[in-house]
Amino acid sequence: MIIRLSATMLDSYLWGMSNEDMTSEELARELFLGKQQTIAMKCGTAFHNLLEHNFNYELAQSQGFNFLFSDQLDGTVELGEVREKKYVTRIFDDVDLVSKIDAETSTKIIDHKLTAVFDPEKYMDAYQWRVYLLERQCNTFKYQVFEHSGLEKIVDGVTEVKIKSYHELHQHPYQSMESDVKALVREVADFAKYWKPKLGVAA
Repeated sequence: MIIRLSATMLDSYLWGMSNEDMTSEELARELFLGKQQTIAMKCGTAFHNLLEHNFNYELAQSQGFNFLFSDQLDGTVELGEVREKKYVTRIFDDVDLVSKIDAETSTKIIDHKLTAVFDPEKYMDAYQWRVYLLERQCNTFKYQVFEHSGLEKIVDGVTEVKIKSYHELHQHPYQSMESDVKALVREVADFAKYWKPKLGVAA
């Protein structure tokens, strides 16, 4: 049986294991059964679609969100030459790792993030960038982090989202990166093998 894991699932697993208020079963249900879409999650999806489709504001509005960018934003937003591409990598004989990369150029991997609070340590500590660099054998990973002012304002049934600041973070491969990724993948795969049958979920 081949276990399929996603790159983002690894970080969700680490977050859940560090959360003293969450049981292993609760974490397993969230990882393998999915969780209810929040407005923040829906907003993030609409924002990714906005960037994927060259700032198509009508598309975003059809999904219920109107994004307004501050004139004070500083930095260069890259949309990439390849966008929203999925990759499947056989990490172990029994484990496939699935990644959906927001954007790529010939020299870097780009990931878009939309957040209410910019926390650079969260992104730098994540395994997402390590997995993507390992899978693509690339030397540069760039986070493009867009910070918004809140999701409370609704105009004509559409949530107005003001992008108030923009941040860039860069990461690069390091010597033990492959072994670090494989160790975590093995741990999460074993967790999945234990819990998925109990939850009635296929691999």
